[in-house]
Amino acid sequence: MKRLLTSCFGLGRLPIAPGTYGSVPSAMVFALLGYLCASATVISIVMVVLALAGSVVCVKFAPVLIAATGKKDPREVVADEFAGQSVTFLLIPFLAQSTVWSGGIWIIALLGFFLFRLFDIAKPWPIRKLEKLPEGWGILADDLLAGVYAGIALLLCIKTGLTAKMGDCLVCCDGALNIFSATILGAVQGLTEFLPVSSSGHLVLFEKIFGLKSESPQMLLFDLAVHLGTVASILIVFWKSIMVFLKNLISFRKYGSTPIEIYRRNPSFRLMIMAITATVVTGVLGIIFKDRFEAAFGNLRTIAFMWIITGTFLIITDLRKKSRMGLRQFGIAAAVVIGLAQAVAIMPGISRSGATICAGILVGLHRRWAVEFSFLLAIPAIMGAAVVESIKNFSVLSSGDLSIGMVLAGLITAALTGIIALKILMKTARKAELKLFAFYCYVLAGFVLLYLLK
Repeated sequence: MKRLLTSCFGLGRLPIAPGTYGSVPSAMVFALLGYLCASATVISIVMVVLALAGSVVCVKFAPVLIAATGKKDPREVVADEFAGQSVTFLLIPFLAQSTVWSGGIWIIALLGFFLFRLFDIAKPWPIRKLEKLPEGWGILADDLLAGVYAGIALLLCIKTGLTAKMGDCLVCCDGALNIFSATILGAVQGLTEFLPVSSSGHLVLFEKIFGLKSESPQMLLFDLAVHLGTVASILIVFWKSIMVFLKNLISFRKYGSTPIEIYRRNPSFRLMIMAITATVVTGVLGIIFKDRFEAAFGNLRTIAFMWIITGTFLIITDLRKKSRMGLRQFGIAAAVVIGLAQAVAIMPGISRSGATICAGILVGLHRRWAVEFSFLLAIPAIMGAAVVESIKNFSVLSSGDLSIGMVLAGLITAALTGIIALKILMKTARKAELKLFAFYCYVLAGFVLLYLLK
């Protein structure tokens, strides 16, 4: 329990930049309270409670982890970042009462998040000196002061109108894209396409927040661009495995003279048959239940419940410790189950990567192969969806007006963040730590349901 609390329920145990993830919950709570039109008093009280909770947990339990790990500041302790980020927003509602929502609450929360991370990493005087305080106090004090610095900088940004200008840059009044918004949306697509948190659910959520017109020619063209970016990230991360796969396919004759022999002895040929089987199952079910899947898009209540289902299956999957099935034991029945899971993931809120990886592990497939097979399936799934949408909306796409700068901003950002997301997922899946994403899904679902009660 001590490790769970100090790591903010597992966020601090993520393999890359754990402190950054530890800052996210406080920023999200601030943004959602503002979006739900909570009063300045309520927002500040909640921020005080969060700052105190993070501080108490850090001071009380961090010394235990210091002793256990032998490190002065164990990476998994992020209760200090949780507290420091809360301090950033503590007095903003009162000190900037007339202009606090200028530019949008989401812009203010995002800027506050980045400012806190900047001060926490740069550690201007006297933050670095505070790190020398004994035990948990040294871990906590530097982040609290970083939160104070970030709060002052954020207040200046609000007072000088910078947040209002950033809000204007994010999305134009008619819901049109620009370079800044294209970069943000590309990052969201790249991260959520591969992390088991549902990219479709996040895209629907962001459309609601920013007032984007998903059926506009601009957005359809942009969607195709970022999907190409996510495919590129798969090819980059798995290029060695893909080359081995293609090499074995080309030299299939050395594995036998009949299709049955080749199927039994050639792992690449077998994997290709399994991928085709799973893709066909997904395609058939996608066509049969097309209307039901489309009806779910735009329904935030349905998406919230799907996030809860995704989180639950991630936890269940981590409970399975023995998954040793190799490619030679991987059969048609297992491929059908994974194809069914991928079909269900057409529902917004159900993660495609999460569903296919969970299905693979639960049917006994080794965690490594479950991850690699999931992303082998992603290439035809993503490209197929892009082709279908292109054909379906050809007349709309041909009339679209999207600059090459916005296309490249979205595509490159999606590819780069996709690479990061793939590496994070590979590590967490192999270490049976998918439950870390379950926490995020539950929190996000809870906030969406609270928003619907507004």
